[in-house]
Amino acid sequence: MNLSLDTRFELIEGGQVFTAADLRTRAENVSTVVTVTGDHPVADLIAALIAISENGTDLFVQRNSDAEILVPDQSPGRVWLQTSGTTGTPKWAGHDLSKLTQKIAAGSGAKARWLLTYHPFSFAGVQVVLSAMIGGHTLIAPPLKASVSDMAGLAEATQPTHISGTPTFWRAFLMAAPNLDLKSVTLGGEATDQGLLDALRARFPNAHIRHIYATTEAGVVFTVSDGKAGFPATWLNDQLAITEHGTLSVNGRDTHDAVTIDGDRVLFRGRLDSMVNIGGVKVFPEEVEAYLLTCTAVRDVRVTARPNPITGHILTAEIALDPSADETGAKAQIKAHIQTLPRAQRPVSLSFVEAIPYGETGKKSRAAS
Repeated sequence: MNLSLDTRFELIEGGQVFTAADLRTRAENVSTVVTVTGDHPVADLIAALIAISENGTDLFVQRNSDAEILVPDQSPGRVWLQTSGTTGTPKWAGHDLSKLTQKIAAGSGAKARWLLTYHPFSFAGVQVVLSAMIGGHTLIAPPLKASVSDMAGLAEATQPTHISGTPTFWRAFLMAAPNLDLKSVTLGGEATDQGLLDALRARFPNAHIRHIYATTEAGVVFTVSDGKAGFPATWLNDQLAITEHGTLSVNGRDTHDAVTIDGDRVLFRGRLDSMVNIGGVKVFPEEVEAYLLTCTAVRDVRVTARPNPITGHILTAEIALDPSADETGAKAQIKAHIQTLPRAQRPVSLSFVEAIPYGETGKKSRAAS
C-alpha cells in the first residue's frame, strides 16, 4: 500500500525543517534497514517508510545495532521492529504497514504540533511518527537520548499541541513545568495511576487525555479515555481475557502483565517476571509503587527487589519528592504512609533522589542503580 503522506506534513529535527517533498526525495535513495547512527534518524525513518510503501519491500527498524537478532522470513510490506529485550534477547516483531496505519485519521482541520518523546524506532515512536505524517501535522523530534529537561525546554520553545509519553516521562515532565496549552495528552508503555491522570487533568485542562495499551508483538490493543486507571471489566471477552495465572491474554497470547479486578475496573499489578517472594508472600514492586504514589509528597518512585537469605527478597525504594513539599515533613509523611502497607510490601530502605532514571524506551529502569 502507498503511505498517505499529507503534503502539509513537516519534520523539525536537529535545527532543520524537512517538508513532505524533502522526505519524498530522501526516500529515493534509502536503505530498507534503518539504524540510529545517522544525523537525522527520524528523517531517515520517514524516508524508509515512504520507500517501502511504494516498493512493497520489508523495512527493518534496528534500534539496537549491536544485537545479533535472527532475521525472520520476510513478508513483503511489513515493518519489523525490535522488542526491547527486557526479559531476554531482543527479537523481531513484524507489522503490516496497513495495520499500523488503519486507525490513523487523515489530516483535516487544524494542524497539530507533535513532540516525539519516545525512541523513534520503538513501536510507540513509530505510531507517533505515522500519526503526524498521515495527519499532515508538524513533528518535533528531540535528539536521541535527550533528557526530560531538554524535552521540556524544546517544548517551551516550539509549543507542541500534542504529546505522547510514558507515565514515567509525564511525572518528570510535570516537574519541569513547561508553559503549554496542550490539546492532546497520551500515555502508554506502562500502567498509569489515578494520581497522575488527575495531575495531568489539572495541569492541562483543555487536553483530551487517553491511555493506550499496546505491545510490540500485538500492536495497539485498546485505548482508555474515561480518566480512570485500568480499563472497564466489561471489555473482557474471548479476545481480551485473564489467564489462570492472573495475567492479561490478547487473542490467545499471554502478555505476562498481571492484572486484578477491582469493582468494575481491571487494574494492572505489574509484570509477571517482576514478581518476587517475600517471606512466602508474592509481591509486585509496581503495585507498591502505585500505592506510594498515592502519597501527596511523592512525585515519582522506583521500587526494586534485593535478594535476602531470610525472607527471599526485600524491597528498597528510591523516591523523588514533590517539589512543593517541605522535605522534612514529606519524609515523615512517606514513612507513615509506608507503615499502612502489609509487612511484606514495605520497603526496608528509602533513598531520596532528584529524578527516577528511565531507559531509552521511556519506561522506568528496573535495574537498581
